[in-house]
Amino acid sequence: MIRLVFSDLRDHAATWIGAFAIAVVCGYIGGWVVSLQATAGFQTDALQKFLQNAASSVLMFSLIAAVAVLVSAANLTVSAQRRSYALWQLANVEPRLVSAVVLAQLAVVAVLGAMGGTLLAAVTFEPLFPLVLGSREALAQVAPVVDATRLPAVWAVAAAVFLLGGMKGARSAGRTPPLIVLREPEPRRARVTWLRTLLFAGMLACTCWASLTLTESPDVAMSWSVFVPILVVATLVPLAPLIFSALLDAWTPLVPQSRWNAWYLARRIARHGLSSSTSIETPIMVGFGLVAGLFSAMACSVDYLERQGVADISTLGLAESFVMLAGPVLLCVFGAAVSVAMSSRSRTRDVALLVAGGAKPATLMAAAGCEALIHAVTATMVGAAAVVASNAVVANAFGVPLFANLAFGEGLVVSLAGFALVLAATLAPTWAALNREAAAVLSAGE
Repeated sequence: MIRLVFSDLRDHAATWIGAFAIAVVCGYIGGWVVSLQATAGFQTDALQKFLQNAASSVLMFSLIAAVAVLVSAANLTVSAQRRSYALWQLANVEPRLVSAVVLAQLAVVAVLGAMGGTLLAAVTFEPLFPLVLGSREALAQVAPVVDATRLPAVWAVAAAVFLLGGMKGARSAGRTPPLIVLREPEPRRARVTWLRTLLFAGMLACTCWASLTLTESPDVAMSWSVFVPILVVATLVPLAPLIFSALLDAWTPLVPQSRWNAWYLARRIARHGLSSSTSIETPIMVGFGLVAGLFSAMACSVDYLERQGVADISTLGLAESFVMLAGPVLLCVFGAAVSVAMSSRSRTRDVALLVAGGAKPATLMAAAGCEALIHAVTATMVGAAAVVASNAVVANAFGVPLFANLAFGEGLVVSLAGFALVLAATLAPTWAALNREAAAVLSAGE
């Protein structure tokens, strides 16, 4: 089994490299969290509280993004190799062993990636600390501390999330009859598992509880309103496959497809690969929802204070905003691009099939651009809905007008960055495939 785990990782490195890269980013952010906590332990009360709050903020805002991105990456990685797992079963590998190998591979990739990320964080934390937080006079003289004994906790969390995210895929890899996998393409119908349903119900209950808690007093709302966007976004993540599929089917037909072949192809491709589409759109949705939701909540609190006659209102500075949002934004944008790159092999074959069917190169390049736009717009729409919901909760708690303080502009920065990287990751393999002989691509095996 051990030999199969590592030999398959080596043979399909192009597929696993995306999940590994995301694990590295998660490990890097986790390394910063534990390093901020270690630094706080050597400070006085005021500085200690500030650094602990900074570490908690990085953890809270990055955790939702990390879970969404890691789960999507794990599912996409397993889905991309369904054919290989089917061939294993045809070679008399027991289904239970197939699932065990998949889980072992997920754990190995997660731990190795997280180890690399925490090592990079340990090396860069000290020189980057004054650049990130040195703008605050009180922190200018703080000596950053890296505690290596806390880093294994980051590895364990990354492995746990990877295993949780890939559990469904690992079980299906072992239980699905191999002939069905070899004969049929990936299912296109969006389905929500019982685990996702339970997670949705749990997060919805937490969001409702938080909404009621904020109405107790303005002071409570002032302290906890910034966490409402996290809960609302986390509530939508379990239903992401269903929401994205339904919304994509609803708005993409509005563009005339009979007059523009590129849009027709892009829409069909986006609808066909459910795992790939969900893994691309989920990070952008999470990033938009967190960033725009946070600034919208802050705008509501500022509106409330102005109505109370408060003149000196302090909001989050550049350093605090960077600490809270750099991690989730990096994860979401990078995760969306990596998800596209992980499916480059199937994209190469699809392009070859379309070329063999008479499609023009210009049409295929335009279709790739339209596909990236479809993913970005769909994800942004869902993210905007999350922002509207969280803003309604916060505005109601402060007693300010609903939807008067929406800050979509800040979230669009995430969407545009995600679109740019997804566009690049989509165009590159399409261009490379157009420069290869279609017959050679179609005749090549794994």
